[in-house]
Order: sequence, then structure tokens, then C-alpha cells
Amino acid sequence: MKWSLTIAKVFGIRIRVHFTFLLLLLLVEGEWSEAGWVAAAWSAIFIVATFTCVALHELGHSLVAQRFGVKVSSITLLPIGGVAALRSIPQKPAHEIAITVAGPLVNVVIFAVLYAVAVWVPFKVPYYPGLMLTPGLPTSWAELIGVMLLVNKLMIAFNLIPAYPMDGGRLFRASLACWLPYPRATAIAATLGRTISIGFVVYGLYQGLILLCVIGVIIFFAAGAEEKTVRVHSALQDVGVGTIMTPVFVTVGPDDAASDCKPWIFQRGQDDFPVMADGYLVGLLTREAVLEAARQAGGAARAADLMTKDFPCTRPDAPVSAVHDAMLAAGQRTVPVMEDGRLVGLLTLDNISRYFTVHPAGVGKTRTGTAA
Repeated sequence: MKWSLTIAKVFGIRIRVHFTFLLLLLLVEGEWSEAGWVAAAWSAIFIVATFTCVALHELGHSLVAQRFGVKVSSITLLPIGGVAALRSIPQKPAHEIAITVAGPLVNVVIFAVLYAVAVWVPFKVPYYPGLMLTPGLPTSWAELIGVMLLVNKLMIAFNLIPAYPMDGGRLFRASLACWLPYPRATAIAATLGRTISIGFVVYGLYQGLILLCVIGVIIFFAAGAEEKTVRVHSALQDVGVGTIMTPVFVTVGPDDAASDCKPWIFQRGQDDFPVMADGYLVGLLTREAVLEAARQAGGAARAADLMTKDFPCTRPDAPVSAVHDAMLAAGQRTVPVMEDGRLVGLLTLDNISRYFTVHPAGVGKTRTGTAA
């Protein structure tokens, strides 16, 4: 996710913090100015404790996902929660159920540990029954433990609401997928999720709960986006890369000026350019690098100096669905297609989007090793 800063790496998963955390810092600053530095310090401690629980929740999902062969590139912490970037969709409903349940189970464990601590410590820890968040920000370690007990109860209950793509919605989708095709199960779960999200917005407006309104809006659009991703994945799962790749493309040499590629971006619609040396692919010159070179004085920067060497390749007979998942997870626009050590094509997100436009239901799908 863009505008995020990596703060840690756990089991190969990058933990990132989104820049919108500045909103939380502003809240802390407001607390500082109104009630002094002690209140501001406790506000910061509460924020860190809460999002530690969120990060552990997402790690629960991620580690179980990795156990089932689903790669996870990162976890991004946002002011409204966390997002784990899974590089593919779980293929079996049982796997998705296990992955989904793992998150709330982490909060159950955290709650149990905090409860044991509350019983063991020599001072009295307040316990807040129910699920209504009424105590306000903590001002002591006892209050912090009590509030975090409540926070974890809320995380367990709220995440199990069947509003796809929240955990409860994913459990609902996985249960439906035991009897229905995956796209159909996703469509039903997404419809229920959007309906519940509208309820969140209406109730939030009525009660003046702005955060609940924001969550409702995010769920509404996320449900639609994930439903589309599943439909695309389903339509492309039996399509070979060679069927839809671009077999005609522009290449550049290592010593060519990167800025010379700028006209091809709008004349050919090609965004990224393979860098070839003696018939071998040695790098990929991205659109951003080309435009940066064009902005530099003289525009004489060599392609070799600006190209990236860290990029995946694929084969003409590889399934488009798997490559598409990897492209979305990596934020990559173009993947070179190699056959017997030769560059034979480029697979781009535009190729995939146009194919899906022509074949919205996957009609006419075929897996082939050569381009038409």
C-alpha cells in the first residue's frame, strides 16, 4: 500500500504504518494541549497497545495463510484497523475458514492473557461488562488493562459481523463456497456486506458516530472491489498467458537514453520497456523512470542506470489468474513473458482488463502456449 512506512518484519511479513496515522498523532496533540502531557502520554500508550493487538490479529491471519501456501507480503496498519496483503486467494473453503478464524482467536488469547494479568497484579483492574466503549482513555496501568480487555472483546465481536470482507463475512462466504461456486458465494456475501455497511452508515449518522460511518463506506466499496477481483480470477483461471499477452512491443538497449521511450508511452500505449543486451533480458525500464529521465536536464540518462533488475517473469503456458494475483500484490503493471530463454511477450494489467471486458463470464477461455 502506498504512503506507508515499514516499521518491522516478522516471519518475512513487513509490518507497515500508513501515513494517516498522523490523524492519531493530531488527536494525541489535542489531548496534550487540553489535559497536559500526562494525558497525551497515556493516549499514545493506548494507541500503541490497540494497534499492537490489531497487528497481532492480522499476523494470526497471515501465518495461517502462509501455512496453507498463501504468500503474505505485508500488513498495513490504518487508523481504522489493519490490512494483510495476501498474494493469492485461498483455493479451499476449509483453508479460508481456518485463515479467517485465526485472527479473532488471537484476540481471544490476548483477552485471556490480560485477564490473567488482571487477576494476578496487586492493584484492582476495572472490568467493563458488555461491549459498549464507555470508560474513555486510560490514565493508569490498571485502567489500561481494563480498557484493553474491552478493546479485544470489541475486536472479536465486531470482526465476526457477517459484513464481507470483514472476518465474519469471509466465514459466511467460505461456508457458502462449500456448496456454491466461489464467484456465486462471493457475490452473495458481498451483497450482504454492502447491506450491512449501509446500516452502519445510517446508524452512525443517527448516533453521530463518524468512525462507524467511515467504516461502513470502506466496507461498501471493499466488498465490491473484492467481488470483482474474484470474478476476474475465476474468468482467468483457465486462460494461458500466451493467449492475451502482447507479442509486439518496444525494447531498448542498456546504453539508450531512457527519455527516448517517452513517445512510445502515448503512441503505443506501452508503459514499461524491456532492456535487452545481446538478445538477453537484463532489466525493465518503468514508465516512472522514463518520465523522470525526461524531466532531468538534457534527458540523457541511460536505460541501464534507471532500469530495475528485480522483477518476476512468467511463461506463455502459465495461468493468467496466478500471474494476476502476483501483479496486484506487488503493484506491478507489466510482466515479461519468457520461452526457452527468449522474451516472447509482455503481460500487462491492460491486457487482462481488456480480455475480461470481452469475456466477462470467461466464455471462450483456452490455455495455450503461443500468442495468436
